[in-house]
Amino acid sequence: MIDIDRESIVPMYVQLASALRERIRRGEIPIGRRIPSHHELEQETGGAVSRRTIKSAIEVLQAEGTVQGVQGKGVFVIAVPAGTSAEDDGNG
Repeated sequence: MIDIDRESIVPMYVQLASALRERIRRGEIPIGRRIPSHHELEQETGGAVSRRTIKSAIEVLQAEGTVQGVQGKGVFVIAVPAGTSAEDDGNG
């Protein structure tokens, strides 16, 4: 289950991107593996996020070079992100 805080000042797509990034860092989604589909992520968040929010979160991960979309196949992990999560203070 992915916890999304609707009351947080952190946008929901940033929270979702951070949760996926942490799963990748911990090896729960290894390099070469497909991340959960939009439908699966909707279910994992308990319906807390829209498909647009999911798309935005994936775009963040694509922009940082963590995942890459493959037409007709899904979105795959291509690199393990370094550093700390988006909600950390940046000093880690």
